[in-house]
Amino acid sequence: MSPNPVDSTPRVWTATELRRLPPEERDAILEAAAALAEKEYKTDVALTAFEAFGEGDLHVNSSDTESR
Repeated sequence: MSPNPVDSTPRVWTATELRRLPPEERDAILEAAAALAEKEYKTDVALTAFEAFGEGDLHVNSSDTESR
C-alpha cells in the first residue's frame, strides 16, 4: 500500500482507483493489503471467532423446503 505524502498511514484505495491502475501495480497493492490482513486474522481472534451460519440460516435441512 502506498503511503500518503502527508503522513505515513497506508493509503486507502477505492475500487475505482484500483481498476484504473495497470494490472501489475494493482496486484502489488492488493498483495500488500492481503499480507497485512493475513497477520491480523492470525493474531486477532475476534475476527475469526464466530460461525458464518447459524442453525436456522441454511435451508438444506429445513422441513418446509420444497423440492425443485
